[in-house]
Amino acid sequence: MIRCSAPGKVYLFGEHAVVYGEPAIACAIDKRVFTSVELKDDDSVRVTALNKRLYCDNQEFRYVCAAAKMIKELYNINFGADISIESELPSSQGLGSSAAVTVSTLMALSESLGIGLKDYEIAKLGHKVELYVQGTASQADTLVTSIGGMILITGVEMSKINFLNLPIIIGATGITRSTSDLVQKVAILKNRYPKLVGSIISCIGEVTRHGKSKLIEGDITGIGELMDINQGLLESLKISTLELNNLIYGARRAGAFGAKITGAGGGGSMYAIAQGANIDKVASQITLLGGQAIKAHFSDRGISVD
Repeated sequence: MIRCSAPGKVYLFGEHAVVYGEPAIACAIDKRVFTSVELKDDDSVRVTALNKRLYCDNQEFRYVCAAAKMIKELYNINFGADISIESELPSSQGLGSSAAVTVSTLMALSESLGIGLKDYEIAKLGHKVELYVQGTASQADTLVTSIGGMILITGVEMSKINFLNLPIIIGATGITRSTSDLVQKVAILKNRYPKLVGSIISCIGEVTRHGKSKLIEGDITGIGELMDINQGLLESLKISTLELNNLIYGARRAGAFGAKITGAGGGGSMYAIAQGANIDKVASQITLLGGQAIKAHFSDRGISVD
């Protein structure tokens, strides 16, 4: 049996603006998805996750099944397998769980079958799987979960930047949402007020540029200030919600340096940065306000064979 894992991720800065060519920064976190593969003599793929065990002709576990199908077709290998998924990430909460499931499955199959795919190859193949399942997908998600660390996204270019290991507190609302619907919502607003919304998007890009400098300098206070500015700009695009705002403002009251949405908004998750005793205070406040508090760290570790 081969067991592989891959990290979730948060967007530090730049959500939505990245759609319009502005830069964004995403980072892996130390909460992971674990995939185990045991090859079988038949040609059926069975997936065990969420206390269910289903064959891949079922509509559930689409990322795992699509990854297995793509490996079979690309490498002309007929195999059967039992695939088990365990996760430290809540699903559909803007934390990159689908990308982590996809790339950890691809790596576990690659290792089991002796294909020998490397992390960047896994990232590219994982993006194809996500496109197949979702119709649209960012290359950044599978790249971050494959190679770890902090990734600067500028147009179609993506590169690692200086890594800053910080504790973070994630607040998951439990509300699922459609990323494509929220991107479309911003596009409609931009079409209605092109100059006004265009300037907001440009400002988010400028926040990301300042954020890169603050990360390199290790200026935690400055990073927090920029997170709050970024959040205000995202709120003006109408993609935040009452539930997210309650967690964000609660985290700030509890001593966070800064707090903002991660991902598309409309539900999903927020995150905050804090230090010392304030970490527990922020987590407690998020729980008190109805969120799922997850204490984590930014992580430089990508996909691995465990």
